[in-house]
Amino acid sequence: MFPRLKGLCTPENDQYTFFAHLPANIEIYRIVVHLISPCGALVHLSERLACLESNESLRQEYVNDVLKCPILMKKNIAIVAGGDSGEYVISMSSARTIKNNIDPLRYIAYTILINKDKWVYVEQNGVEHPVDKNDFSINCGDVRIVFDCAFITIHGTPGEDGKLQGYFDLLGIPYTTSGLLASALTFNKYFCNQIVAAWGIPVARSVKITSLQPNAASFAMQHVSLPVFVKPNKGGSSLGTSFVKDEAQLPMAIAAALEHDDEVLVEEFIQGRELTCGAFRKNGVAVPLPVTEIISNTDARFFDFKAKYTAGGADEITPAQIPDSLATFIQETTKTLYEKLELKGMARIDYIYSNDTLFFLEANITPGMSETSIVPQQAVAAGMTVMELFTIVIEEAIHIKHTVS
Repeated sequence: MFPRLKGLCTPENDQYTFFAHLPANIEIYRIVVHLISPCGALVHLSERLACLESNESLRQEYVNDVLKCPILMKKNIAIVAGGDSGEYVISMSSARTIKNNIDPLRYIAYTILINKDKWVYVEQNGVEHPVDKNDFSINCGDVRIVFDCAFITIHGTPGEDGKLQGYFDLLGIPYTTSGLLASALTFNKYFCNQIVAAWGIPVARSVKITSLQPNAASFAMQHVSLPVFVKPNKGGSSLGTSFVKDEAQLPMAIAAALEHDDEVLVEEFIQGRELTCGAFRKNGVAVPLPVTEIISNTDARFFDFKAKYTAGGADEITPAQIPDSLATFIQETTKTLYEKLELKGMARIDYIYSNDTLFFLEANITPGMSETSIVPQQAVAAGMTVMELFTIVIEEAIHIKHTVS
């Protein structure tokens, strides 16, 4: 190994310490500076080796040594957060948790902020680097950074409805969520319910209303009975959701939901226990997590936005205090739905258990990853760290992409 290179390429040494020990008068070492950006990312070796082509033996020795350096073996992960929905704040909170729990010995993580105004990587000092949408790359200084995987944590559009999935498919970049079709399907609650019901799994009675529907409240009451939940058909985190007991409240509830979407789902209330089960894929096989029971402590008395994202807003009991036979049944149902809906990455499926019947509520393909979120709790209950879960999900996404390719 070249002088001074030995012993410096270790996880304990960041790239700046590494650079400080390099003799600046040796060309071979100066090239290493160009291989790693100021942000710490690997640039394609082929772009920097032209000057060594005249000396084949030196070039090969250099390549062999540099490729052994753990700094250069790390994968670049884009934590894609933000979005254009009311769940922007939740997405940013999830991004912080993900970045804090991504294995620093395996990956270099970059939080990429996406909204209707800009796509940027923001450094800790606030400096923004625009994303080149042609290939989803960024430039730090004079170095181009490309990504090995996109860790999507946008709740709502465009990260949960298939739009970003289609974009990454076109670019050939692996990502950690379900694919375009599965994402679009599960994001549309009404369509998803119809398919799940066709598979013989009970769902609540519901009706879909568009923004153009005349006499919407009267139309809804022709198909469902009070009390009902009124919610945006395409959305999450319970934003715009109302619990309605009186028909006189229905027009206002529909109007509130239409502020978040152009379609509204009016769904019959089912009295029962709210249970949820996360799942992920490992080595191609769906793995269900322990079941959680959710007991809302808010005035709304259901798992609304406040209950989900406020400390003490709900009691989330993991594992749920239910009979083992029921827990096993929920996990088996979750695994079945995960496979039938063709889900990938981390997902969470919500249920209501009432009168010995398990009702499907919805599937979430980008579940919250904030400090108070359910899936991280379930991972810990399953005996793994959140970091281990994220590593499995990232490596699975990369493996699937390479297998398909």
